[in-house]
Amino acid sequence: MWKTAHEHILKLTVYEPGKPVEELARDLGLREEEIIKLASNENPLGPSPKALKAMHLALERSHFYPDGGGYELRGAIAERLGFSRENIVLGNGSNEIIEFIGHTFLRPGDEVIVALHSFAVYKLMAQLFGAITIEVPDPRYTADLEAMLSSITPKTRVVFIANPNNPTGTMVDQNAIDLFMKHVPDHVLVVFDEAYHEFVDTPPRCPSLCPAWP
Repeated sequence: MWKTAHEHILKLTVYEPGKPVEELARDLGLREEEIIKLASNENPLGPSPKALKAMHLALERSHFYPDGGGYELRGAIAERLGFSRENIVLGNGSNEIIEFIGHTFLRPGDEVIVALHSFAVYKLMAQLFGAITIEVPDPRYTADLEAMLSSITPKTRVVFIANPNNPTGTMVDQNAIDLFMKHVPDHVLVVFDEAYHEFVDTPPRCPSLCPAWP
């Protein structure tokens, strides 16, 4: 049997994305217009007219290589968020950014901490780099930051927190986040995945789910 120094890669499971709307409609006997699908972070309102205009303009230059560094886009995002361009990294969806984090920070035997009911790709990417995933129970499907903090060891390299959480839609509030960050050791990278933040209408309030601790 073929052997490899990276046996953990052979054990990777295939990530199954959410069903397309047309498939879901067939399975449930519904019309496509009756379904609002958020599972894949898709916009139920359709593409923005401004985005369509930008795409049409880009097609006229499709015979040239694009700017691989995304200079203009990174500059626009930085200005909107109040950062410098050097603070912005672009990727083909959040999966690629998560993989960048793995390439940069993870080695075999390192530990990654996630909530039990969170984005499946965190665990898959940890396995890709030979890291061990520590899944922390999440009461009421909400990340338990105190328990995640208690799970940190000298081997911990990354903590992933999806906020709003995917797939449960729950959130932790800013007070709990600030308290958590005060106690995280310097050797740990904390990643806040806010892929679904556009769906939040009001600031998160969850005092019963996000208690403070000393």
